[in-house]
Amino acid sequence: MADSRPNIILIITDQQRFDTIAALGFDYMETPNLDRLVHEGVSFTNCHITAPSCAPARASLFTGYYPHTTGILKNGDRWTSSWVEDLGASGYHCVNVGKMHTSPFETPLGFHERYVVENKDRYLEGRYYFDEWDKALRARGQVKQQRVLYRQRADYADSLGAFDWELPE
Repeated sequence: MADSRPNIILIITDQQRFDTIAALGFDYMETPNLDRLVHEGVSFTNCHITAPSCAPARASLFTGYYPHTTGILKNGDRWTSSWVEDLGASGYHCVNVGKMHTSPFETPLGFHERYVVENKDRYLEGRYYFDEWDKALRARGQVKQQRVLYRQRADYADSLGAFDWELPE
């Protein structure tokens, strides 16, 4: 018998404001892929973050509690649980692809698979900083560009921190 439960795909864009998606009433934006997701799925149009930092805000989303209740008040605070574990216990196969900022970094939090690619523009210092992208580059003898070097560029302010990709395609 086929599973009648719906597939659940939760997409969280990073630091994206509500007024940057055409389908939400902002016609001056060109967001065809996000527009399709809005039209074919569910869009949270009255959602507010509970914390100004990544990990506390994500922990609130994945637990349903405010940071002062979870105890996750800053990046690096230890996560203990999330509703993803409940989904897994009910038979869902849960996969995390992308950015999450859990601590400890390798904590599964109910995910059966994690492919963490956080675009951390930091020097590679120990295992914590090696995400899937770092590992793929390292296997090819390359290291991703580092933020510290970006900020030393004379054109940093004028380019608003956007630069050409310097790694081979």
